[in-house]
Amino acid sequence: MRYRGLGLGILCAMLAAPPAVLGGDLEPPGPPAPTMRTLDSLGFDCPNDPPDTTNLLFTFVSNQAGFDTGFSISNTGADPFGTVGQTGTCTLSFFGVTSPNLPAPPPLVTPSIAPGGTYPNILSSAAPGFQGYMIAVCNFSYAHGYAFISDVGAQRLASSYVAQTICRDRKWNLGAGQ
Repeated sequence: MRYRGLGLGILCAMLAAPPAVLGGDLEPPGPPAPTMRTLDSLGFDCPNDPPDTTNLLFTFVSNQAGFDTGFSISNTGADPFGTVGQTGTCTLSFFGVTSPNLPAPPPLVTPSIAPGGTYPNILSSAAPGFQGYMIAVCNFSYAHGYAFISDVGAQRLASSYVAQTICRDRKWNLGAGQ
């Protein structure tokens, strides 16, 4: 019993000690791990992208094997803070395959989306039989996307995610494009 108390005392002393006492910085080596925060929240934009453009990556969409993906793109250029948004369209490009092993469908252009508006769709209507990922290039600022994947009718299985904002020059996505 005496040794257990001594070990606990040493552990508590080590945890209370400043990092310099323990041999330096407690951070892992290398760059910080990427997070799911959008580029706007990091305080920088995509310097090589055209102005008033937002690129959204939908990392997985499927209309195969009994699944379907609902997705939406919102033009959040209207808010109570005085933001002045633009009306624009988005070009949806598909990367993957359409069953049975056919190439991805051609790009699809959405109707105009006004500030405060949302474009909803399902993959079975936009690109029937497709599975892969989708990139939406919107010709307005402040676009945000959401996807919901489920078995048809959402009876047994479902998952959702927020689309990632990406730069055309992909090295900027991890902060390395300087």
